[in-house]
Order: sequence, then structure tokens, then C-alpha cells
Amino acid sequence: MKTGWTDAAGFCLVASAERDGMRLISVVMGTASEDSRAIETQKLLTYGFRYYETHKLYEPNEILTNVRVWSGSQTAVDLGVPGEVYVTIPRGQAEAMTASLDIDEVISAPLNNGQIMGVVNVVLDNDVIYRGDVIAMQEVELGGLLKRLIDWLTLFFSNLFGG
Repeated sequence: MKTGWTDAAGFCLVASAERDGMRLISVVMGTASEDSRAIETQKLLTYGFRYYETHKLYEPNEILTNVRVWSGSQTAVDLGVPGEVYVTIPRGQAEAMTASLDIDEVISAPLNNGQIMGVVNVVLDNDVIYRGDVIAMQEVELGGLLKRLIDWLTLFFSNLFGG
């Protein structure tokens, strides 16, 4: 991708390689020669391909959950992710990943298709390796007056009595 040399940084190389759908980028700086920067780059890329793998977590518009919608023309809405989600992790660690959703407890209409409703966090070894938006997968219009009144009363008494 890019080579260079300066007195301060020595021979440098930024390189990219792809194997089995996984793209890696290496940056090598401060080597003594053109040959050594090529060798160090090859070592880095070989290490990356040997010890890491890329996993597709979510498809575009994949439904992650379905949640209650208050005061809407529908009583529920599907939530998902807007695009493909990939992560690159150490080989053999896929089963150790966990995902959690952080969504508002009370979701009220109206909702737009694609409206951000929360986030999904994917964790590996106590580190968040992916954090992305969770969106409404459908539009939900405001419900009729009676529906809104019933939902308002339900929420009011639920909050009043800690339910």
C-alpha cells in the first residue's frame, strides 16, 4: 500500500492482505532495510492469519428482538441492526462471545423505520469488541385516542404501584 523511508523512522511499510474473507493491515516502522521491512510485514500478516479469525455476527436488517410499543397502532416492533456486522477475534474464541441489548424500558409511538432504539454490545473476555445501534425495523404510527388513553392509564398505574 505505502512504502517510505526517513532518517527518524527508518524503512516503513503499510501493507494489506486478504485471506478467506478476512482483511488485515500491517504497519511496520523503523526497520533497517527494504528487505527487513518486507520480512517483518510478512511475519505480522502470517501471525494475524494464523491466530485470528473473522466472524459475521449479524445480517443486514436481522431481527434481534421484539419489544412492546405503547400508544401505537401496533403493540410491538421488531428491533435489529442496520447492516452487516463482523468482528475479528482470536481463533477458537467465538463461543465465548456474549451479546446484550440496551433498550429503553418504555418505547412509545410514533416510531420511524430505522429509528435508533438502543445499542447492542458484544463482549469477549470482559472487553466490548462491538457496540452498534439497534433500530426499529418498521414504522409504528400513533394509535387511536382510545388506545393511547388505555396505554397511558396502564403505564400510569404500573409506575404508581411499581409494576
